[in-house]
Amino acid sequence: MKKKQLGFTLIELMISLTLGLIVTAAAILLFITGQRSVMMQRGVAELQDNANFGLNYITKDIRLANLNTSTAAINDQTLYGGVVLTSDASDDVVEASGVKSPTLPTTIVVADALLSQGDDRVAVGTSPQWTGSSNAEDTSGTALTSDQLVIQYLPQYTIDPKTTPTDDTDDEYVGGFDCEGNEIRFSAAENLRIYVQRYFLREDDNQATNETSPLALACDAGYYAIGDFHGDIPATGSSPAIPATIPATAPTAITNYGGAGEIIMKRVDHFRVLLGVQSDVAAAASTPASTTHQYLSIKDYMGMTAPRPRILSIQLGALVRSTQSVGAESAVRADQQFQILDQTVKLKTSTDPKYIRQVVSQTIALRNALGERE
Repeated sequence: MKKKQLGFTLIELMISLTLGLIVTAAAILLFITGQRSVMMQRGVAELQDNANFGLNYITKDIRLANLNTSTAAINDQTLYGGVVLTSDASDDVVEASGVKSPTLPTTIVVADALLSQGDDRVAVGTSPQWTGSSNAEDTSGTALTSDQLVIQYLPQYTIDPKTTPTDDTDDEYVGGFDCEGNEIRFSAAENLRIYVQRYFLREDDNQATNETSPLALACDAGYYAIGDFHGDIPATGSSPAIPATIPATAPTAITNYGGAGEIIMKRVDHFRVLLGVQSDVAAAASTPASTTHQYLSIKDYMGMTAPRPRILSIQLGALVRSTQSVGAESAVRADQQFQILDQTVKLKTSTDPKYIRQVVSQTIALRNALGERE
């Protein structure tokens, strides 16, 4: 008897291979979809942490602007004013009868690129000064420049007696930390220090191999000494107010200022600053002036006729991206437009991988600039 041969027919083999390939393809597709979802979720979580934590850190610092000054009102002519707009060398500093009225003491002359700047108010400086670095352009394709915000304040000092309360020769002034993380501490025999902090975009040298000139929001802090209040601050008391006029011991420079600073928010493509101002505008000749509040760019504010209005608040806007790319995710479009405060922007053409981006903004009331002060 002939024995039957056992096995698969060609048709059965082809069907089984086809079914196997379909199952394998479905598994691969499910895996790829899961990977893309993980990348998107990781990018969103990282973006939220970077943007929100960084913005909260900046907000806390900016609320210090104008702290312990003798004048609550802030404008470009307020000596020691919380928003640093002019120095003695600025072209748009107000001058009357040969006397200039800058925000910084007239004895301190710094480059315009180390003051609050925006748009093309002045020519940009050279790094690590303000260079207007930005990865954004307007809807017509014109490159934009990021802004720079500079504030100053007299910290809330107390005295550290150094465990020797009856001996004040070793006492030190203590006033917290500046935006670079440096402790504010110095000998009580020295003059008090007013701190100056600037927020700006610069290139981050710590970058991945597939990134092209990534930008980060950094803060550069310095200080200048003013007056001699030695012995005027009790250990549990408040800081004295800055005198309304420059004292005899006039400062001549801002120490440790003008460097690259410390990064406080990674991967920021554009940074925008608006000044919230209070101005009195008469509706008609027969009616009294009505108080109005509006937000202006730094350039537009300095373009107003002096005396310029009082600054009451600050708006910050930043276009932040994730540090991890999301591959070829179709939901992330290269031509996407973003609204950053008063600007509609899009990204410059780049060969970088795709990233998740988000606009974060914050309005900060300058509580040290509200009300009146003698």
